[in-house]
Amino acid sequence: MESKKNSKSIFRTILGPLLFVLVLEMLLLIGSLTLSGVNHKLNQSAIDIMAKQVENRSDYLESVMLGSWSNLSILAEKINTETQRMIDSGEISLEDLDSIGVESAPLITNIVDELIDDLYDKQVTGIFVVFNTKDLDEERDNKPKTGVYIRDLDPLSAPSYRRSDLLLVRAPIDVVRNIDISTSSNWEPLFPSNEWQNSGFLYKPFQTAYNDANKLTATEYGYWNQHVYRLNGDDRNAISYSIPLILEDGTVYGVLGIELLEDYIELLLPYEELNDEIQGSYVLAVSEKFDDSISKIDTKVVLKSGGPSLADLNIDKDITLNKDYRGGYTLGDDYYSVVNELNLYSNNGPYSNSTWKLLGIVPTSNLFSAWSEVKGILSIAIFITFVMGVLSSFLVSKRLSKPVIELSSEIKAKKDSKMPEFSDTGIREIDQFSKAITELSKDVINTSTKFLKIMDMASVELGGYEIWDNSENVYVTDNFLELIGVDYISAETITKTRLLELVKGLEENYYGKSGNGNRIYQIEVDGEKTRYIRMETARENNRQVGLVEDVTVNIMEKIRIEHERDHDLLTDLYSRRAFYREVEKLFSKPEKLKCGAFLMMDLDNLKKVNDTFGHNLGDQYIYQAARCFINNTPPNTLRARVSGDEFYLFFYGYDSKDEIRKIISNLSKEIKKTVLVLPSGKEMNLSLSGGVGWYPDDSKNLNTLIKYADFAMYRMKQSNKGSMGEFDLGVYNDEMFRIYSRKELHELIENELLFYHFQPIVDAYTGGVYAYEALMRVNMNTLKTPPSVIVMAKEEGRLHDIERITMFKATETFKNLTESGELNKEAYLFVNSLASQYMTDEESELYSEKFKSVIDKVVIEITEEEHLDDNALERKRNIKGFKGTFALDDYGTGYNSEVNLLKINPKYIKVDVSIIRDIDTDEDKQQIFENMVSYAHHRDMLVLAEGVETENELKKVLELGADLLQGYFLARPSAVPDTINEVAVDIIKNHKI
Repeated sequence: MESKKNSKSIFRTILGPLLFVLVLEMLLLIGSLTLSGVNHKLNQSAIDIMAKQVENRSDYLESVMLGSWSNLSILAEKINTETQRMIDSGEISLEDLDSIGVESAPLITNIVDELIDDLYDKQVTGIFVVFNTKDLDEERDNKPKTGVYIRDLDPLSAPSYRRSDLLLVRAPIDVVRNIDISTSSNWEPLFPSNEWQNSGFLYKPFQTAYNDANKLTATEYGYWNQHVYRLNGDDRNAISYSIPLILEDGTVYGVLGIELLEDYIELLLPYEELNDEIQGSYVLAVSEKFDDSISKIDTKVVLKSGGPSLADLNIDKDITLNKDYRGGYTLGDDYYSVVNELNLYSNNGPYSNSTWKLLGIVPTSNLFSAWSEVKGILSIAIFITFVMGVLSSFLVSKRLSKPVIELSSEIKAKKDSKMPEFSDTGIREIDQFSKAITELSKDVINTSTKFLKIMDMASVELGGYEIWDNSENVYVTDNFLELIGVDYISAETITKTRLLELVKGLEENYYGKSGNGNRIYQIEVDGEKTRYIRMETARENNRQVGLVEDVTVNIMEKIRIEHERDHDLLTDLYSRRAFYREVEKLFSKPEKLKCGAFLMMDLDNLKKVNDTFGHNLGDQYIYQAARCFINNTPPNTLRARVSGDEFYLFFYGYDSKDEIRKIISNLSKEIKKTVLVLPSGKEMNLSLSGGVGWYPDDSKNLNTLIKYADFAMYRMKQSNKGSMGEFDLGVYNDEMFRIYSRKELHELIENELLFYHFQPIVDAYTGGVYAYEALMRVNMNTLKTPPSVIVMAKEEGRLHDIERITMFKATETFKNLTESGELNKEAYLFVNSLASQYMTDEESELYSEKFKSVIDKVVIEITEEEHLDDNALERKRNIKGFKGTFALDDYGTGYNSEVNLLKINPKYIKVDVSIIRDIDTDEDKQQIFENMVSYAHHRDMLVLAEGVETENELKKVLELGADLLQGYFLARPSAVPDTINEVAVDIIKNHKI
């Protein structure tokens, strides 16, 4: 189908190009202004004017700072001369000059007139002298400094003859008494430590000259203080310039300096000159020296003088300036700055890397306001021109389109005429067009019935309608209303409004979508039959067309196929796939599930029925079970046959478990009542075993519920076939633990994951290491201890493997440690052996060959925890190379202790820890141990006290005659044992003395 462009009126067709030309003219005008660069030229002119103003102000400030304020050399020389004179005459002592006493008062009194003259001459707000003769870097006492500080709050006024305009801020009390100058409200006799340490006017010039050993003149050490400071008790900010005071012999004994109050500096930096709108600001700042190639500089603010915009600028300490292509710098997007350097230091001086700068800062909107005003005037002119052009275009378009609009109205009025005639417009092309319309009307009449003929000839039952947006007339085929189930309205009388209502009402019978996305509706016919119709609608220009097709046959076939796909053919229960799909739908809406139960059931004896009576009867057995489920469970229960004899039932939407238990109990009773008649005429009861998993108590996950129900069913088939049981998490975890333990045991044996630590056995006579006992260690997730390994190995019939691994790995580890020198080569190895197990002949031969170098050191421990196997004992005794040395372990706690003692005839008897524990306080245990020692010593046996953990236990078993000792008090077991506890060794040695 050919795509059609959106139609436009002739008025818009004419108006559009005229407006386009108008817009193009406006763009050319704006473009010419932009390309002329008038905005850049105006802005650059504003920057140049500002730059010149900042340059003039910086030149003036530099001349004052260098030519007047910092010219202190003559005054310093006078002070140095007077100081040297008074030192030479003995009036003052250089060592005591900076003391906190009155030693400096005579000198200050003699130089105060010179200070005041220089204060008036230089027109500064203050002048000061601070005395110090010590290295400030090494001074730790933080003592006050002596000196004098004089201030003139109005330096630009004429000097007072009586010096009434001066204030003494800092001066010794004797000086105050000797000169006729008033003290300030914050007067103090000394400079407090926090004042001279934090203000910066003393440390920098003094310490630089002090460390530099007078390589330069005092003036070259002169320092402009970069820190704004306040004297204690004062609310005025100030900066200073100070130079060191240096005697002819090079002694640095203080600083001379001038003060400039912040208010005074602001008077010398009139920000009003930067901008006509009084929005500029001057900033005195300091930065490292840089060249013009750097695009960004960081400066430290010292002082600032500005108008209302200064508060918005929000600068206190640091400013980052970004180089601008127009010669200045930008501060973000809102401020523009011009920077001029003040050459206050010589290039070879100690502060040559630090430069002072005067920054002129103006808001961008104020600096470039000239262009903003010009731009506003141009914008108004362009807007007025544009409005006039639009109005003119509208009037021209209206005039040209009027004849065509009149013809269009005439055509619309005569649309129902079969042969319309139109009046002339006076425009040749349009009149020819109207005549062509008249001729084409004849062809329209001949083709108006083609659509009906095509519908009648179709092989399927189709119906349709057509609606126009701008008309109340509608067209429907004769069978359309019948197809949508409406037989009380005729096609000739239906209105547009009623037809739209009927089409919209079909949504109540919505069934689904077809393969190509069309909507399908389910219509009830005569209250008995069901019809399925497919509707497709489309819009074309200003009309809507709808097509309806009867698809009942296709839908019914699809329903049948889906039912066969989702249901078991024998039982008509859900198949596995359909069951999972429906349950997953429920699980996606937990609010519908509430309390639920998953019941898994398995037919008992189905295989026996099939094998004995044939599969036909087996099918009847399965069918009877399915009927029982359907007849004895609520309708909303999901039921499925998932394999030959396995069924799933899912109950949901209940308020409690008890409701479901009643249903399951009733179902179980009905199952047991159901009988199957055998070919012989006998009756066979239906039998099913089932397991229940609860939602949500057991799990909210479907697969987990199935697994739990399967586990519960398996337990019932094993313990109580033909019954239903609920899932028990504790039993499940125990069973899973046993399964994992079995798996770990087989992995442990297959990979020989056992390893061994060694605990020293100590000679009770020497305190030295007599032997090492190899103790099994294991590091698995479930099998964490040797007893758990033995228990599981016994259940699985793998004790022989544990015996083999222990003998080989314990001996191999001992052999490697003795060869590396980490164990005593003369010591014996005690290896724990299972009383009922022994190595095969092949294993024994391999063991003897592999460990022939240490086999004579091996002692086999036989535990009393198992019954002794005579054959196993004999096989152990006959290992090639083995001396037949045995130790009876845990004596006193096992089976038939005396009988085992006689059978084994061990060389070592290990008395169990239960007897050794608290033996120092238990007389009964002492008697048992003493009897055992007596018995053993008469038969050349050695008694080993096992589990000695305290000092008193050690002393008691030594007293009772123990031959060997073992326990935590002496040494703990480890991969490589530590040395014997020195306290225990001392007790042993002292006991034998």
